[in-house]
Amino acid sequence: MRAPRPPASTSSRWTGRPRALLRSLWLGRWALAAIALGVTLAAFAVSLEASTQQTRREAVRRLVIAEAVLRAAVDRYQYLPTVLALDRQVHDFLADVEAPDRIAAVNEKFEAIARASQVAAIYILDADGLTRGASNWNEPLTYVGRSYAYRPYFLDARAKGAARYFGVGTTTSLPGLFIGKAVPGPDGGVAGVVVVKVDLEGLQGEWRQAGERILVSDAAGVVFLASEPEWKYRPLRPLTETDAARIRNARQYGDSDLRPLAGSDFASGPVWLPAGPDMVRGVVEHVGMADLGWTIWYLAETGPALRQALLIALASGIACLAVIFGLAAANQRRRRLRSERAMRLGLERRVAARTRDLSAANDRLRGEIAERERATVALRATQDELIHAGRLAALGQISTAISHEINQPLAALRTFLSSTAVFHERGDAATVARNLERMTQVTQRITEIIRHLKAFARKTGPEHREAVGLRAAAESALDLVQARIRGEGVAVCCTIPPEAQVRAEPVRLEQVLLNLMVNALDAMREVSERRLELTAAREGDSCWRLSVADSGGGIAEKHMAQVFDPFFTTKTAGEGLGLGLSLSSLIVRDFGGSLAAANAADGAVLSLVLPAAEG
Repeated sequence: MRAPRPPASTSSRWTGRPRALLRSLWLGRWALAAIALGVTLAAFAVSLEASTQQTRREAVRRLVIAEAVLRAAVDRYQYLPTVLALDRQVHDFLADVEAPDRIAAVNEKFEAIARASQVAAIYILDADGLTRGASNWNEPLTYVGRSYAYRPYFLDARAKGAARYFGVGTTTSLPGLFIGKAVPGPDGGVAGVVVVKVDLEGLQGEWRQAGERILVSDAAGVVFLASEPEWKYRPLRPLTETDAARIRNARQYGDSDLRPLAGSDFASGPVWLPAGPDMVRGVVEHVGMADLGWTIWYLAETGPALRQALLIALASGIACLAVIFGLAAANQRRRRLRSERAMRLGLERRVAARTRDLSAANDRLRGEIAERERATVALRATQDELIHAGRLAALGQISTAISHEINQPLAALRTFLSSTAVFHERGDAATVARNLERMTQVTQRITEIIRHLKAFARKTGPEHREAVGLRAAAESALDLVQARIRGEGVAVCCTIPPEAQVRAEPVRLEQVLLNLMVNALDAMREVSERRLELTAAREGDSCWRLSVADSGGGIAEKHMAQVFDPFFTTKTAGEGLGLGLSLSSLIVRDFGGSLAAANAADGAVLSLVLPAAEG
């Protein structure tokens, strides 16, 4: 008989277990590392996509603001060529362009209008494209005597009646927007073209100062306005031979070589553009201005979005590791608890003395578990802080220049400051106090100007109407001229009933009343007794009539038919353009009312009739 095989020893049964355990541990670590890496990469991809989309949405919002600012800069002077093309003096000048007195009158008129409206230049071309008069007639680089018959704005204005064209001036080499308007001749043809050149270069400095990356391109894709100087006069794509020949023949952009922007692809995907010594990477959004044939491009940098995605991916990886460690700790706890329960069941009857040691071990284990749970909570809190740490800062708003609106109050303030110092040294306390009061009034005047400018920025038009109290509107307008009323000793009598309400737009109505009051004060400047009366009465069942009367001697009968004509004024040069009553009449007509002028016993009366606001 064969002898029985001896049983395997305990040590031989456990020989292979450490190796298998080590192998499973290594495999488990690699699996956990792969999971953490996958979560991190997925979080990075999702966060980068979300941040990029947020960047695009922010770019679209900024693009809307940029378009509104550019549109306002263009539309601000759109009316000027049309008004000049209807001017009787311009028609008379084109009828005899060789008359010296008419040449001088047109040059001086254009010069005064250009200075008041702050446009770059105003000039008039005859039917052959030869410049006959210009606002810069007395400057070295004057337009007078130069032919611009080849320029597109002249050709388009002759063919279509009006033209808008951006280019570099062939005489001054300065860029600008040329707005042309054809002047009809007596025979039904075109007698000439009035051109207004608008300088838009200031917008680029505002964009650059605000940190915006903005480009404006024409229909051929050539950038002519940009926040970065090296982007100007460079096409976004290679030009066709036709476009290149047209631009060079018209000398639209001077002597620019029209090299495409290097590495730019504005159709899709991220783009790289030079910005000084560096390259800027970002996504591009655009909006078209169909009436002008322009396209506005906004480049939003993607660097902050990439950094935010990296932070979120890092936080996600840390959170994933924290969850894995928590699961491992829980699994370890379960394994230990099972082992302890098995040991207690096997040793409970034999080792009663070790109960206290096992209880102590359990207490230590609970403390370790609590510590790990606290660590998990701290890690999750850190994750929340990292997620919210990468917020984008909002850019500042684009504002238009208002320095020309407050130059006069500021000049008065400087004068008062200088004189106050002199009177203070003389010890004239009464004059010092009076000057301080006037300075306060001047600052209040500046505040009111800024308030009105902000109100006008809402772009409310005649279609926006509401119930407006005539007395409140008149008192608001009186506040604006209160300092002048006191200074000139004008007696004001306002007897407007409180129930007088009309349908109008408040800011525009106040503008009309202010124009009427200023004209009345100007008319009373040379008389000894100055009296301004504001009255209102019901006109039928559906209207209110507001009358502004002065004691300035009235309107000459020969001028009565011209008081509402554009640019007609009896004031001396430099005191006005003659547009106040003309614009007021247009505003009132938009409200569905009328504005009329008449003479009273000792002055003029301007009557404003507006629809009543029922209820």
